Amino acid sequence: MRLLPHLTKLTAPARRRHHATDDRPAPHTTHHPCPHLQLTLHDGTERDYLLDSPNTCPSPTGPCARYEPRIHLAYLLAQQGHDAHWLAHYADLPLSAAERITAAATTPPGR
Repeated sequence: MRLLPHLTKLTAPARRRHHATDDRPAPHTTHHPCPHLQLTLHDGTERDYLLDSPNTCPSPTGPCARYEPRIHLAYLLAQQGHDAHWLAHYADLPLSAAERITAAATTPPGR
């Protein structure tokens, strides 16, 4: 029975860092505010959405921050220079949400 924990340690996947700006190994606490926006999607309810993947952000800003893959995709594409109208069509987002995502993607961090 003592062999099982030893094998588990040998075969367990290596830990990876949770965020590109953090050099410490996981798990850890940090004061990094994960990028998020209050958006209203097609259901008409305004919610707090994460802009980055939850795997890269060690602590979402609020317990109610949701991850929506379309918003993350739109944020990445907006950082690459795509405009709000194209994002709204491509990611099936309301134009107002696409405009806010584009503004967040083009604003330098800390502003």
